[in-house]
Amino acid sequence: MIMDPETNRLVLPHLYNARDMGGMMTRSGKRTAYKRFIRSDSPAALDEQSVDELIAYSVRTVIDLRSLQEMERTGNPFIHRPEILFRNIPLIAIDPEDRDDPTMGYLVENRLGHLYIMMLEHSREALVDVFRTIITAPEGAIVFHCLHGKDRTGLIAALLFLLAGVSRDDIVGNYASSFEYIRPLVDPLFKSMPENTHHMYRSDAENMCFLMDHIDAQYEGRADLYLQGLGFSERDIDKIRDRMF
Repeated sequence: MIMDPETNRLVLPHLYNARDMGGMMTRSGKRTAYKRFIRSDSPAALDEQSVDELIAYSVRTVIDLRSLQEMERTGNPFIHRPEILFRNIPLIAIDPEDRDDPTMGYLVENRLGHLYIMMLEHSREALVDVFRTIITAPEGAIVFHCLHGKDRTGLIAALLFLLAGVSRDDIVGNYASSFEYIRPLVDPLFKSMPENTHHMYRSDAENMCFLMDHIDAQYEGRADLYLQGLGFSERDIDKIRDRMF
């Protein structure tokens, strides 16, 4: 496995959007550290050698943000690895492969940014579980992922980057780059799915801007204020932030 120094992508067969969150400049002039957090698409198709390579890279915690239906369909190769703390924390009850899924129907009429705000405000219990897992996770890199690594994963990545002091432009850019990486996964969907669903498979910058505008309006642009509203203490929040450096 190699890490592409230009994109931070961890290059493995059947993994398209796994990126180390290190190297991002913050307002304090520091850069986020490598081998602390990895945002990713689903690792379900990884073989044992690829899993071993990620563990050798320092991965010790895996947070699967997918729904139970997704988990039951494809599983996760990290579940039974003794080196790994594995948690399945569904961020929203959604099955992207079910055309009758109500959330997928909602997205036909709304932008992805609406979904991100919905999760931020109505998936609070799951978000508490995610950040509690981060606080108590063993030393080593934390992988968090959903299916394509842009929506549910993008929300967690945005909050972590915002907490660390990464600029809005860089947060949006990090999100928006997902689309080019996942083209092998989503291009077939453009051919098989109706045109009014195609925006769901992209990562247009406007979606993350929509979320960031909401955080600006409701939480003064501060992830720490949002986390305080979830019941996290200043000490808890410092622990989360410290894992970024």
